[in-house]
Amino acid sequence: HRALTRELPLATPGSARSDRTTPVNFTSRSGGKRRDGKAPVARSRTRKVARWVPKMRIAMGGMRKWLFNQSTMASYLNTNTQTTLSPPRPSWVDLTNFGLPSSMETSGYVPFLMAIILIASVMTVSLRKNKLSAFPVINASKNEYLMSGRAMLARGLKEFGGKPFRVNTGLGGGVIILDHSVMPEVRNDARFDSTKFLLQYWQAGIPGFEPYIALGTEILHNVIKWNLTPAGIAKLNKPLSDEANAALSDILTDNEEWHEVLLGDVIIRIVARVSSVIFLGPELCRNPDWLKITVNYTNKATNAAKVLRRWPVILYRTIHWFLTECREVRTMLIEARQIIAPILEKRRVEKAADPSLEYHDALDWYETAAKRMGVEYDPADQQLALSISAILTSNDLMSQSIMDLCKNPEMFEPLRNEIRSVLGDGQWKPTSLYNTKLLDSVLKETLRLKPVAAVGLGRRVMEDVRLKDGTVLPQDSGIAINAEKMWDPEIYKNPRAYDGYRFLRLREASEQGEKTSQLVSTSPEHLGFGLGIHACPGRFFGANTVKLVMCHLLLKYDIKLAENTNISPLEFGFSMLANPTTKVLVRRRKEEVNF
Repeated sequence: HRALTRELPLATPGSARSDRTTPVNFTSRSGGKRRDGKAPVARSRTRKVARWVPKMRIAMGGMRKWLFNQSTMASYLNTNTQTTLSPPRPSWVDLTNFGLPSSMETSGYVPFLMAIILIASVMTVSLRKNKLSAFPVINASKNEYLMSGRAMLARGLKEFGGKPFRVNTGLGGGVIILDHSVMPEVRNDARFDSTKFLLQYWQAGIPGFEPYIALGTEILHNVIKWNLTPAGIAKLNKPLSDEANAALSDILTDNEEWHEVLLGDVIIRIVARVSSVIFLGPELCRNPDWLKITVNYTNKATNAAKVLRRWPVILYRTIHWFLTECREVRTMLIEARQIIAPILEKRRVEKAADPSLEYHDALDWYETAAKRMGVEYDPADQQLALSISAILTSNDLMSQSIMDLCKNPEMFEPLRNEIRSVLGDGQWKPTSLYNTKLLDSVLKETLRLKPVAAVGLGRRVMEDVRLKDGTVLPQDSGIAINAEKMWDPEIYKNPRAYDGYRFLRLREASEQGEKTSQLVSTSPEHLGFGLGIHACPGRFFGANTVKLVMCHLLLKYDIKLAENTNISPLEFGFSMLANPTTKVLVRRRKEEVNF
């Protein structure tokens, strides 16, 4: 405070005070001389402080003005609601001496506390930026990252030859891109946190984005771990299949003539309905208001995040209140709570009357988990978190797989033959979907060629970490692994070409291939579902749902691409999403097996 108010004399270039300055002697690389031949100038700690003084004065001046405006408004409101006198505001001397009377208003602390927070934040950011300067930045602006993120990764790999480099994403210090070779060090190290990485990316902490915070909660992971195991999922196939059959009939219709549909729109509606049977039970799985929210929330949140990122990070918590896109997300979350609350309350009353009553859906799983863990939770946040993790990924994989099959129509009949052989008796067995190995291979190949992101193992560094090669990753920095190995010719033959049989051959070639080449398997060579302790926990349910719906779709409908439709993936930053504008032609066909 004294430094900022000029009570502490500061050294300036050309004038140093012996009583305030601590010279630092050093020898330059040129033998102690500057390039101009003059002796080096002694630097001082106070000169370092002096560099920040103008910035601090400007920032604090703006802060005081903002606080004055807030105080004026508060005084106006108080004057119109009550006629009490407020105690005088404390002086800066009072605050610096901490001689605060007990009757003082809490608001009196605000300028002092905000000044301290601002100074600490600036110094912390400065220190972190110094550590990040060891990593060269490949792009000057975040717009380049947003428009051509994947191309930048390829350029960085070529320019830096596997050495770490940084991508300016517009968030914090950006993301440090690491080479594939460090993956064994990162995959299971608890000092690298995937949840914190995603929370920063998805503006967690901003009202309306709470479901993204829920993605990292222990209760969500326990609900998945305790209920959506491979064995548990197999028991859900019958209700999932029944809803898939009804959803296809309602959305794609039973029209036997070719008719055009928007692929992304119909697939996400089908996946949302089928998933909601398990997430919310019969009361809500066909509720149009709820389905509208689950289908649109992720897209709305993604769009809101894009708009928010155009602003400086320091303004996020203020500016979001005035952005239409953020307001839409907040409104959807409020509506979701209004839909779920009465159903959950009704169930709680019924269970109180009959404790033996059970519901086989995620609403009940959360209630059980909350009691078991002794925690409280927001049902709407958690349900939308499930929708984000299951519906978005499943929709993208299924939409892109259909496009790939339409580009390779010779794959349709072999897939139908496999489904007919597995489900010939019309009965769902625990091993039914496991035995659709060609379908599994087709889906994994699509996920290899176009994952949802061009990087894998996104993590936030929780403390300074030194890698084996000597690289120091600063605390709070973001890191990711370049996913280029998924298209490496040394690993995959003709890596840029589509081969639906690729992973089926690998499964049949060896026992190890059987373990690593399934759709839900994770490996350093295929980062579609992540890797290590932070691999996607919901991948078993998501893969099961996609395969089940694909069985219905392939046997019951003919599909082909509409003329002149665009099938190129939509790239935004590191994201690679199935094109939402792709149109296909469909018609009902007579299925050979009724299931």
